[in-house]
Amino acid sequence: MALTGRPLIRGLDLVPGSRTLVALRAALVLLAALPTVAVAWVSLAGGPARQPYFTDVEGRLPLFHLLRLFDELGSSLAPLLALAALIALLGEQLLVAGGLDWLAPGRQRDTSRRTAPLRAILGQGLSWLWPMIKVLLLAALLAGLGLKLLGWGADRLEDHAEVAGWSGYATQALLPALRGLLALLWLALVGAWAFWCRVLMVADGRRTARGALLLAGRLCLRHPLRGPLFYVALTLLMQTVGALVLALWRQSPPASVGGALLWALSWLLVVVLQAFLWHWLLHAARLLYADGSLDDLRGRPDGPLGLWAWVKRQAGRLRRR
Repeated sequence: MALTGRPLIRGLDLVPGSRTLVALRAALVLLAALPTVAVAWVSLAGGPARQPYFTDVEGRLPLFHLLRLFDELGSSLAPLLALAALIALLGEQLLVAGGLDWLAPGRQRDTSRRTAPLRAILGQGLSWLWPMIKVLLLAALLAGLGLKLLGWGADRLEDHAEVAGWSGYATQALLPALRGLLALLWLALVGAWAFWCRVLMVADGRRTARGALLLAGRLCLRHPLRGPLFYVALTLLMQTVGALVLALWRQSPPASVGGALLWALSWLLVVVLQAFLWHWLLHAARLLYADGSLDDLRGRPDGPLGLWAWVKRQAGRLRRR
């Protein structure tokens, strides 16, 4: 217990290799984003951005004009956006697995060579890539099923509201807001569930995602504040920091090369800050899972849920009858 007391606070500590892990996360974001940004920059500067429709606007470019500006790019960015999404998804699975393995509490690390953390993180990440992808697919399935069910329920409620004569404010404002809030809540819970499934798998060497999903659910129920709520809050903070930079840029876009470089530097600092928050999330998760109150979860053997075996047993009993 002394090793992992106050895991959320101790998760802020930097251990040997933490800077490498933060740098890898920041590099992944840059690698996924920079090609798209560069192509968009060149395409806009070479044509659409020089049209009088945009250049004759005084002051800050209105949102409608800004959207029209990016519409001028056509389909040239679609392949790059797809490639960026693929790089981000695969890179995220690799770094999460490698980072969780490297941040194991009490791990003996060889720091005699500067490249040791890099090789260990990437090597372990590659060895866990397929199990992490299975968790991602299961999370996508759960998210899709949940959203489908929420949509069905919301449609039934809207039909009832129309028949019952609810007010226009309730049907046009409150119900859509409630539907969107429930959808975001479900996606957040699925994301937290999938994250803790990854933690359990890497920490215990589990390769079966289905069994780990049940254990991750039990962990989230035991530690709702330090488990799923902390994940959701920190993820929201990371997204908010990035959105804040975009909002500030929208309020005062750069008018010179120096201003553009300043905003680029600000964006780079935000990417590093987001990478540090991500490292905090991984480190705190490993410390929490090492807590003594979770010994029974760590002692569970790895294996599938056993649903197919249960179905076969039931079928055999029916045949014997």
